[in-house]
Amino acid sequence: MVYFYKPRAYARLLLINWRKIMYYNELTKKPYSGKNIEILEATGLKGGFLTFNQAMKLGYKIPKGTKTIAKLIRPMLEEVEVNKGKWEVKQSGRLFPVFHKSQLEEKGA
Repeated sequence: MVYFYKPRAYARLLLINWRKIMYYNELTKKPYSGKNIEILEATGLKGGFLTFNQAMKLGYKIPKGTKTIAKLIRPMLEEVEVNKGKWEVKQSGRLFPVFHKSQLEEKGA
């Protein structure tokens, strides 16, 4: 049996997977997806990103005055009443700020 594949489609798939691996959550090791990849690409940093609480959980210290590197979007579905008895599901997003692991210090240091 002979398998045919499209080289461009395969190369694009590799590019998408590589982009996902470059931007991941340091605590969960899960790659970011969707619009969040574009937001993180704009920072110019690669690697692990953490929220404040995740950094505290892993034992990092955030130096005083350190600003978050980006605000990522967590998609959420909300039910909104349009008319009496009619409900509509709308998608919205909640922003959450993240730090890059290079901005953080070990607690013992």
